[in-house]
Amino acid sequence: MRKLLVFCCLLILAACGGSGEPTATAPTEPESLAMDSPSAEEQKPPAEAGDAVARWPDLSGNWLRDATADIVFGEWDFTEGGQRQFDSYDFERDDPAYDCVAASWTRVWLNPNVLVQITQADDHVRLRYEWMDIDRMIPLVDPNDADPERSSIEGMPRVGRSAAWYDGDTLVIDTVDFAPGYISTMAEWAGTPQSRRMRAVERITRSGDALMIETTHQDPAYYREPLVVSIPYSLSDFELLDYGCVPEDAAVVSPN
Repeated sequence: MRKLLVFCCLLILAACGGSGEPTATAPTEPESLAMDSPSAEEQKPPAEAGDAVARWPDLSGNWLRDATADIVFGEWDFTEGGQRQFDSYDFERDDPAYDCVAASWTRVWLNPNVLVQITQADDHVRLRYEWMDIDRMIPLVDPNDADPERSSIEGMPRVGRSAAWYDGDTLVIDTVDFAPGYISTMAEWAGTPQSRRMRAVERITRSGDALMIETTHQDPAYYREPLVVSIPYSLSDFELLDYGCVPEDAAVVSPN
């Protein structure tokens, strides 16, 4: 039931440009995980007992967007091309969610009431987003590598190709090669554009049971200054569910 309510609420929210945030309620019946459970390697703690220094910050767990904390969506300064793209945005035509496709990683993180599960291993970090059942396996690379290994999501060219590394207590995800589209298609930020020139850097930092995702978007084709978006998450006891989006279902709540 939570899956159905979440699915309908998110698409209606995107279509109407609303900013209301549904409150998460625990399902009355246990539901199985959408995908295979994390491997033993991914479930390892960040350091063995007795290690003086952890090999990486512990970001593992199931996370839900924190409805009690504010999203900080920075002010934008469009170029002439960016302003034209923003003014021409039409959610009926331009929001790929109605085709069960993500518009951007920021748009994915903005979703209320859907989980993100993070697991960590020696050579990769895995983020499983309940929304659209996205499974994001990102290789850990040397940040000084000029051409690092990157991963992408099949059928979702607007979210580009990503590589990751740790910077102290922060996970850094560097993404390039975006297809043209929109950083956000929801609420008052709907229509903020992205071009093929965009580079997005997500910095994910944990403080206790809180997680902060700060994304810097650099896109000289559409913005004169970087656009920075900060989205708070909190640790959750909910389990990851199967979102199960198909375009026919999305069309039920589409304004088309």
